[in-house]
Amino acid sequence: MKPTDKEINAMVAQTSDVRYDYSLKRIADNDSLWCLSSEEDVYMSIQKKGVRLFPIWPFKEYAGQYLLTLGFEKDCRCVEIGIEKFTNEIVDYLCDNGIQVCVFPISHIDYGKIVSVNTFAEDLSVELENYI
Repeated sequence: MKPTDKEINAMVAQTSDVRYDYSLKRIADNDSLWCLSSEEDVYMSIQKKGVRLFPIWPFKEYAGQYLLTLGFEKDCRCVEIGIEKFTNEIVDYLCDNGIQVCVFPISHIDYGKIVSVNTFAEDLSVELENYI
């Protein structure tokens, strides 16, 4: 399922808390999330005041719009990750390296909702229970 232009414009205008809740629901709906990767297939993180953040979005369109906003569309690409892969492989890496999650960033000023990996995983788990 792909978001409409109207949905994209409406969500980008929302607060980080609203975008976070929306992202949890959509990630659970689609059983996947989107992140950024370099040409070398390395997952990209961003820095905010010395803290490494792993940016994620519920749809490719939002991640792509973020790349365009920052002018990184030539250096990065959007990559889909299934929830199972995220929880079984990426969560441990993020925790081991002290990387937090920023959900649905939209600019270099608005990093989205920044949470610990454990908080994100727990919130996603609660949302996934609604789909069982």
